[in-house]
Amino acid sequence: MNPYEINEMLDSDFDDDDSDKDPDYNTSAFEDDSDPEQIETEENDDALSGIFYFNDENINRIESLSDVSHISGSEMSVDSPPPANIPSIIPHQAHQQIDRQWRDDDQNINNYTFNTNNSNIGLNLDLIDTLQDGTPLDFYQCIVSNDIIHKIVIETNRYAAQLLSARTISPHARLNKWHDTNECEIKQFFGLLIWTGLVSLPSYHLYWSLSRIYSTQFGTIMSRNRFECLMKTIHFSDNTCADPTNRLYKLGTVIDDIMINSNYCMQPDQSMCIDESLVKFMGRLAFKQYIKNKRDRFGIKEFKLCISPCYTIAMKVYCGKEVSNILNVGNVGNVGSNIVMELAEPYLDNGRTIFVDNWYSSVELAELLQSRNTYLVGTLRCNRKSNPKKKLKRGEIVSQRSSSNVLVLKWRDKRDLVMISSKHDSALTKLKIRGKTVHKPTVVVDYNVGKTSIDLSDQMTSYSNPLRRSQKWYRKVALDALLNISVVNALVLFQKVTSSKMSITAFRTTLEEQLINKETITEITSQKHVLEKSNRSRCAGCYSKAVKKKGRKYAQCNTKKINTKCFLCDKHFCLDCFFEEHKIVKK
Repeated sequence: MNPYEINEMLDSDFDDDDSDKDPDYNTSAFEDDSDPEQIETEENDDALSGIFYFNDENINRIESLSDVSHISGSEMSVDSPPPANIPSIIPHQAHQQIDRQWRDDDQNINNYTFNTNNSNIGLNLDLIDTLQDGTPLDFYQCIVSNDIIHKIVIETNRYAAQLLSARTISPHARLNKWHDTNECEIKQFFGLLIWTGLVSLPSYHLYWSLSRIYSTQFGTIMSRNRFECLMKTIHFSDNTCADPTNRLYKLGTVIDDIMINSNYCMQPDQSMCIDESLVKFMGRLAFKQYIKNKRDRFGIKEFKLCISPCYTIAMKVYCGKEVSNILNVGNVGNVGSNIVMELAEPYLDNGRTIFVDNWYSSVELAELLQSRNTYLVGTLRCNRKSNPKKKLKRGEIVSQRSSSNVLVLKWRDKRDLVMISSKHDSALTKLKIRGKTVHKPTVVVDYNVGKTSIDLSDQMTSYSNPLRRSQKWYRKVALDALLNISVVNALVLFQKVTSSKMSITAFRTTLEEQLINKETITEITSQKHVLEKSNRSRCAGCYSKAVKKKGRKYAQCNTKKINTKCFLCDKHFCLDCFFEEHKIVKK
């Protein structure tokens, strides 16, 4: 057998197949009687295969071994050790089954010192000094900085130019009147999008309707054509530099930049939580997920790392099976555990506690985090092989501790609940619930508190959500980060720095008013609006006023015609209407 035939027999780690068995997508993983551990093993067969590089040196070494040719395929199985002269293609100890010894809980708990390197924890002190009297817009700009807005402006203008140069649009399309946008207009555009979440109407064009039922002031802020042009062209990366191996290239660096700013403003305390969220999307997409216990069920899955109360500091968009060198952070054999290691990597080795649910947790993950001076607390699937099998009555507990000092505890309340922890013992805590004293394991009480941050984050982002069904997937994900996650993070900073309480709806309302305030946006735009001589036509300002007062027929007959036109707006204005429209003070 030549080396190339051996290579074909090996499963490659670099597999572009999207059909990985995700427990959130394949609901049978939860409903049938099969062992979840067996499912995870099948799911990661590709990830467990070794990598053998066929360079000239290795090929010569194999071909020179004349005594290998008589070995049969069964004798060369991966379970048997390779001959001494052949480079090993079998994964190392990270993938081998470990024989653990279990004993009754002896309350021998690991003790890790928190913040041993005396790094800055919690709120950035610079914010307290500079933004004690800050507005919601000030805190929002701490998360969505002017640099992020500037990148969006550059990519939006570039994408619009690409659309126009392609000559694939209709001659009468509104995009033919496109002019470059700027930072102030993009902020105004974001403000209008937040407005659409606060005041929900069936479709965008109704915000410009003259009907008293849909009466809004959108028309005084931005024209409908301009709004829809921006909605069509808003972009976050350069299509000409697209990476064909990266499904998320259209998101650019927006999410990474937001997370960097969020980390600068606040560092995690002792507890962190990792779980998944879902951005609703009903269109056709290769990595669209189905999560039955989520409100929206179908959409794009995001893995988030949150801290108290609902502040997001790390996020990863799930785009299906992908090529990644996770060996650098510790490959523990399943997707969920590797996600935990990737998101939490900057915060390890400092005595923190990570709370996860049963899709991420495993004994292997707890042991790996122990080696990084980090606790793991979470639920565990009830039918894991190593779980205690004893049947319990309500309120009873059975627990065991592994030789690596990881506790697995089974407690029955209304149903069996299995917990895993490297921080707790099996002690009970007294609680008063509905006037009655009940006993719960301390690990359950702490888990219920630790997991609230991401649940509260999802709850806060769902209030007045501006995302619409008609948006493309990458715009939905980016706008979710810009207008939902960033707004919630800004609200947390606002409350902590100013020590004032404000609801998420009131915060969005104030932020929207500050973003669309024309006084903050005319400084740049007014310099570009110039009246030029043109053919005679009705004044757009006078015509609009006449329509509102006496109707369209009256306006058509009585509006004066003038020969001055704003080149940038492509509208005719008399002098008074021009100065009023662009907020320019006449001298």
